[in-house]
Amino acid sequence: MIGRTNAVSKPGVELSLVVSVTSGAAVTATKGSKTVNGTAAGGSCVLSLPEAGTWSVKATLNGQTSDTKSVSVVDSYAVALTFFSATITVNVDSGASVTLKKGGTTIATKTSNGTAVFTVTETGAYTVTATKNGQTTSGSVNVVSSTTSYSLTLSFVSSTLNNNEWSVIKSVSDAGQGANYWSIGDRKAVTLNGTVGKLSLSNVTTYAFIIGFNHNASVEGANRIHFQLAKTALSGGTDVCFCDNQYGPDSGWSSPGAGYFVMNASNTNSGGWKSSQMRTNICGTSLSSYSGTIIAVIPAALRAVLKSVTKYTDNTANGGGSTASYVTATTDYFFLLSEFEVFGSISYGNTNEKNKQAQYAYYSAGNSKIKYKHNGTSTAALWWLRSPGASASSSFVVVYTDGTVNYYIAHYSLGFAPGFCV
Repeated sequence: MIGRTNAVSKPGVELSLVVSVTSGAAVTATKGSKTVNGTAAGGSCVLSLPEAGTWSVKATLNGQTSDTKSVSVVDSYAVALTFFSATITVNVDSGASVTLKKGGTTIATKTSNGTAVFTVTETGAYTVTATKNGQTTSGSVNVVSSTTSYSLTLSFVSSTLNNNEWSVIKSVSDAGQGANYWSIGDRKAVTLNGTVGKLSLSNVTTYAFIIGFNHNASVEGANRIHFQLAKTALSGGTDVCFCDNQYGPDSGWSSPGAGYFVMNASNTNSGGWKSSQMRTNICGTSLSSYSGTIIAVIPAALRAVLKSVTKYTDNTANGGGSTASYVTATTDYFFLLSEFEVFGSISYGNTNEKNKQAQYAYYSAGNSKIKYKHNGTSTAALWWLRSPGASASSSFVVVYTDGTVNYYIAHYSLGFAPGFCV
């Protein structure tokens, strides 16, 4: 801001330039080869200029340079200079040591009391690192304006999977570091609310468990932690699959129709996994339209970090045998596991599925394949796999009650044990 004073330039009388600036700042005015210096006191500095004309004015304080003003002096003038100042607020655990750096140079280090607040004096990319109890977490802030307040939330990663928010689990997954913190089989609580298919769930807490880190990444996508539902407890407990009130593998049983945990409402596997009602109506294929699917009943925090995964399956089937071209890709958020992903071999599905699949580490490690009804944990249940039977037009592969592989008619309602990725 520049404003003219009432002083008048007279022969032999120097012109005054009043600079409003932080006390202690060194003020410099230059015009060509002429330089006038002064030091601000009481919030201003008065410079006596030897001649009229256009003067360039700036100030420095503690290694920082203010903005520069150009003043055309014909009488005495006043000008205000400002130093760049922006605030970065770091939200992080109390007691953490927080360091702010720019270009590898440490700006400041503070101890958090829930937040650590830094003032920066120039634009640019800043890195924030927090350490506590041997753990380190970091993030970055790009400062572009002194009129903006910047904030950054940092979270430490717990080696106990269940102690981490889903957002933290995602950040570790994004960095491809999951296996450095957790192990295959580790569990995370998931509370389910709502209706999936015909099954209503109200505040049902179950536990997702890790079945693979960066599983089959070259095909399915990198930086993903693969989970499956579900176990009944954080440790020990029972492996379960979800069963609706029409669960029934008996040979004389009839189809309950769409919406139940059937692969298809009719006795067919035509269209394979891709076209199955289990995929479209129960697992869901969209993060924007998912009413009635498993995506609708998971917590919002988990829904927000779901990652799509590319799965290959026989998507033609209809008794076509092991035809290589039938094995194609789908993009899924929740999915059923395939025969090869569970067993590491193929007995009933299209044998070409294995060319695009890998057995999950959880199952290759020898963990039990037997699952029990979620609403009757003393009863072992058959649970669906997404692989269509290759030699028949009516079946999909299942895991039998004794943990062996088998196949069942597509319109039976069996156990639902989906996977997902974060």
